[in-house]
Amino acid sequence: MAIGKIARRVSGDLPSSTQEYIANSETINPFDSMALKGLTLDDLVIRYKEIEQQSQLFKGQILLEARERFQSNIEFGEWLSVNFTELNSSNTGKLINLAKFFQEGRSLDGIPVSAGYLLSAPSNKDIAIKVYNDIKEKKFKLDEIKDIIARYKNKTIAHKGNTNVFEREVSKDVFEFSTYLLNDIFEGKSKSFIKSVLSESLLRIK
Repeated sequence: MAIGKIARRVSGDLPSSTQEYIANSETINPFDSMALKGLTLDDLVIRYKEIEQQSQLFKGQILLEARERFQSNIEFGEWLSVNFTELNSSNTGKLINLAKFFQEGRSLDGIPVSAGYLLSAPSNKDIAIKVYNDIKEKKFKLDEIKDIIARYKNKTIAHKGNTNVFEREVSKDVFEFSTYLLNDIFEGKSKSFIKSVLSESLLRIK
């Protein structure tokens, strides 16, 4: 059973029933309660998680399709409040972000739904694909994925920190050299002369 990946977007009007939506989406092998009796406890856990993943992706895809039909977040929010009283803006955003991230050929197979929410969060946009490539098909636990995300974030922060240090050093050098020019080289010269020299210098380095 293909779980955790939506094969294609729903096109046209929203389906009028759950059956119609499923028929227009990915094929799901049905099973009845008797079929569950032949599964081990570990199998039941896997089956539950698979269905949970598929459910969250379907919900996100439906909300994403609906959002594209409104011109503003305010109109979309009003529509949500009337039709989905159990949803708040936070949950809606998480579901939509999940659908967006995992509709581009990426699979949620073997990835906890909670980790999927983390990957698709806007705050992790810069590192999401790198993290996904590290964890896909490896069945990491949620805590392990959180550690990987944290490591990538720390690298980004460290890089920004190094960049800031470099920029501060450059700023310091520029200030010191400009002070030298004004106090020594251009001492006694008029402002118009100084500006003319600097303007000519800029033209020559282009």
